[in-house]
Amino acid sequence: MSAAPEYEPQNMGALLAALTQPDTNTIRQAEQAMKPLLKDPRCIPALMLILHRDPNNAAVVAVATPPVRHIAAVVLRKRLTGHYANLDPNYKTHLKAEILQILAHESERSVRNGMVGVAAAIAKLECTAGGTSWPELFNFLAAAAANENPMARELAFSLLSEMTETVYTHLKEQFQSIAGLFQAAFANPNESPAVQKAAVQALGQLLSFLADDAEVQVFAYLIPAILQVASRHAHDDEDLVAVVLDVLYDLAYSPVPAITQHLTPMVTFCLEAMKSSELEMRVRDSAALVVATLAEAKPKTFGKEQALLAQVLEVLFTLIENSPESAAGALFDSNPMWREDLLAEQGGTMDDPDDPYDNPTETSMAQGTLDMLACEIPKKYILEPLLSRCMSRIAVPDPNKRKAGIACLGVVAEGCAEPLRDHLADIMPQVLGAARDENAQVRECACFCLGQISEHCQPEILGYSEQILPTIFSLLDDTTVAVQATSCYVLEMFCERLEPQAVRPMLDSLVRKLAAMLEGTTKRSVQEMAVAAMAATAVAAEEEFTPYVAGVASLMQKLMVLQEERLFSLRGRALECMGHMAIAVGRDTFRPYFTATMQCACEGLTTNSTDLQEFAYAVFANLAKVMKEEFAPALGDLVPHLIEVIGTDEGQLEPAEEAEKVGALAGLDDSDEEDEEGGNYVLHVRTALLEVKKGAITAIGEMTAHTGAAFVPFLEEVMQVLQKAASNWHPLIKCEVADALPSLVMPCIAAYHEGDLKWTKGDVAGPNPMSQPTQAIVAAVLTELIMLMKDDDKSTVGKSCEGIQSVIEVCGPHALLPVANDCLTNTYELLSKTAPCLAAEEMYGEFPEDDDDHDVVMQAACDLVGGYGRVMGAQFAQYLPQFLPAICNYAKSSRPPSDRSMAVGCLSELAQELEGAIAEHWKGVFLPAVIAGLADADENVKRNAAFCAGVCCEHLKDQVAGDYPQILQGLSPLFSINVSGGPLPEGTAACVDNAAAAVARMIMASPNNVPMAQVLPAMLAILPLKTDMTENETVYKCLGGLLEMNHPEILSRKAEVKRIFTEAVAADSKVEDEIKAKLTQMIPSL
Repeated sequence: MSAAPEYEPQNMGALLAALTQPDTNTIRQAEQAMKPLLKDPRCIPALMLILHRDPNNAAVVAVATPPVRHIAAVVLRKRLTGHYANLDPNYKTHLKAEILQILAHESERSVRNGMVGVAAAIAKLECTAGGTSWPELFNFLAAAAANENPMARELAFSLLSEMTETVYTHLKEQFQSIAGLFQAAFANPNESPAVQKAAVQALGQLLSFLADDAEVQVFAYLIPAILQVASRHAHDDEDLVAVVLDVLYDLAYSPVPAITQHLTPMVTFCLEAMKSSELEMRVRDSAALVVATLAEAKPKTFGKEQALLAQVLEVLFTLIENSPESAAGALFDSNPMWREDLLAEQGGTMDDPDDPYDNPTETSMAQGTLDMLACEIPKKYILEPLLSRCMSRIAVPDPNKRKAGIACLGVVAEGCAEPLRDHLADIMPQVLGAARDENAQVRECACFCLGQISEHCQPEILGYSEQILPTIFSLLDDTTVAVQATSCYVLEMFCERLEPQAVRPMLDSLVRKLAAMLEGTTKRSVQEMAVAAMAATAVAAEEEFTPYVAGVASLMQKLMVLQEERLFSLRGRALECMGHMAIAVGRDTFRPYFTATMQCACEGLTTNSTDLQEFAYAVFANLAKVMKEEFAPALGDLVPHLIEVIGTDEGQLEPAEEAEKVGALAGLDDSDEEDEEGGNYVLHVRTALLEVKKGAITAIGEMTAHTGAAFVPFLEEVMQVLQKAASNWHPLIKCEVADALPSLVMPCIAAYHEGDLKWTKGDVAGPNPMSQPTQAIVAAVLTELIMLMKDDDKSTVGKSCEGIQSVIEVCGPHALLPVANDCLTNTYELLSKTAPCLAAEEMYGEFPEDDDDHDVVMQAACDLVGGYGRVMGAQFAQYLPQFLPAICNYAKSSRPPSDRSMAVGCLSELAQELEGAIAEHWKGVFLPAVIAGLADADENVKRNAAFCAGVCCEHLKDQVAGDYPQILQGLSPLFSINVSGGPLPEGTAACVDNAAAAVARMIMASPNNVPMAQVLPAMLAILPLKTDMTENETVYKCLGGLLEMNHPEILSRKAEVKRIFTEAVAADSKVEDEIKAKLTQMIPSL
């Protein structure tokens, strides 16, 4: 190929030299001048001429400086892809030989690195095209790796690093020999650091590339060597540490056993990085992410390594206690105003690049990791080491340790919520004591902890309301802004589930205190949290909040018109408070404020604030629930808007910006102007829009559920947009769709069935009670929910099960019949742990164990089985041989208490709904489950077993009379609990109540087989019922029946019966009015 003048070294060299200049205009002009030249294949030999730099060619020597030659290599690599196929075969051979010659003799590192990229590009082109590839390169590489010169060995690994994709795709048969090259570099104690670092870079890239493939096993044994090299150079090469951490992150989910075998050194390396103050926080945070991801991917393996787990926890706790920042900082995510107030106190602003609250810190890093560990690692492994560290630190004199102990207890409250509920008696005195601590940071963290426990340990935490409410009340007056704000957070979390009588004694004081805080502080964070706490107080007080509505509404209306964008969060909270007040006081009381609240919410939709839009949708949802048909006039404007929002794409395709395109050479890639539209694109997700879309789905679900027939005209469009959203890539959206879909049935029920669809259990032979429009919407809804049952996200699957249950229980057996096979199959797959959402852990090398933690999706599946029983009745009996073993697997003594309780509860529901159809399974399934459940240590299991015993006896009558002695013996301990020594814990009281109801059912089913002289006195002694008011009808029906038949045992105990009836009809009794009326009529005869 002859060189035209424009390709002469002087011209090409000048243009390349211009690309090295610091001036953007000079670079752009050079790019424009070079582009036409680079479209011609003659540019290849021209660039090679400069790269080769023949010392005998004066023209080349004059221009071929190291920077120019480096740029020439980069440009050559970019243009090879387009021209290589068109080059003469003889020239290709010459070109490859010349490249190897330059690589072998080049002394300039920048040029050598550039040529490595050129060689890798040609290797990829040769291998992709097939044929002979480039054997000389691989011979060169092997020779370089064994060369005495360390620069040659470094070059070999740099080549391997650049060729990662080619090695992975085309050289798998050489993996063993390539692994040998790495091993030799790591095993040599005298190896140059530069060589070992290059080897780590190359092997790291290859491991990341192979992470999901079985072939990674070939290289995985080298992981400890990589970690040793990175550890040796952590003090002088932070980038190397970062590279290794990226590799470990990529390997976390690899199913290969070797990854699990090296878990300890991987985690230990990460812990050292997390502890090192010499490393940048971004690198330390990456190390924490690896630890958290390994816990997520290998939770059981991680948990079984108790020494390793203890080491991790110690590091996390120590980081928090040694860090000066607030350990309650996890709340900043939900309250940016708080961050703004704290920065203002310290003389900073939200725009400050050094904002300590907007970047990873030791505390945020440690808390995030601890949260993941608590959520993912089985509680049988992590609970004790966690609690022991929290409790021991809370009790020491050092305030930093106390801060860490109480903060960490709050962090793990969500992940360990279930077992923590059983330890509240041990935990709460410590937490309440910390809330009175002399140290402000400890008090702040105690508030954070109280809020977390209040949120996640419901309803058990409500039993501590008499201690918690006064504590919060005093903290509202704390001198520290952070403590004031966190105490409002506690109030919000705690009050959401309180009953009116619990909040009543402090209601007036609370409302006045919160109102004063709202008006008296300039701290927006405190104002925002006070509004949230006011809303929660209203929800707790219910109708008793009525006297305060006008005053609180007046305060909120001032906030709902705030126009400054930085105050939109406070404005949204005020809107939210109005919606909560509506829920609390009901339609009639809230009606005067309805129009103004709707107007303010609608105005929020006209802003660009996604926060305000979210709050508006939440208000629409609450007001639709409260105002019902009075909300209907707003549907015409709101529903089309919501449909548009739900249909909006929350992601957008944007051109990908590769690292090497930044700055100079951005215009010299191997593409013509006319092809630029076909470049690479990446999906950028706007997460704020995900939350907005979720809120819109929630709002439309509540509108369909509560506005009645007025919603029917919108059903078709809403169904279509929800069908599209059901296939969204994000589980947040799919889960919300599953939650909203069942409500689409309700407008048809209102319009075509006068609000109540009548159906008969198990009857599919008779006429279908559903109208044609109802049948159509039910079929569409169930089709989508069945599809979502097979999703790989557990939350979505759980909501789908709940949705199917809701629809079939409203619409009856004719709704279930067309889809029964799919529903039953999907449900059985869930119970047998073969569903897609439960198969993921096996993919990552973890397998189910009998004592695995309770899985909430199983609760939804068991509830759905109960729903099948309610709808199908005895027709479901044909499926019991398949379902009962799967259910009973969860009743094993090795399972956690919640699983055992769930399984026995499911059996109870089946016995209640299938009645006599369970008879053939009584001896083999139901009786053993009842006897084992009554002997269980857990009160919820005992309660469900007592209920199951009662309903089985009620429906099987004399068929099970022979088993009465065994059942009564199992129930006997529950009658021995002292009920006269003051209020019982709720769980214990519920056990006793269900035992009484079980005996009542046994008496009514087969009175001759109950030893009344022994049983009746014990039963009467524990009445009236204390907690489970649903069993009142059963108990009093039994006693009334015995009185009516003049049974001698009851007649001899009239005084005791009169005591029970008198207590039951008292003004403060929770017995239903209808039952009270019957008992009142019976009392005179006693």
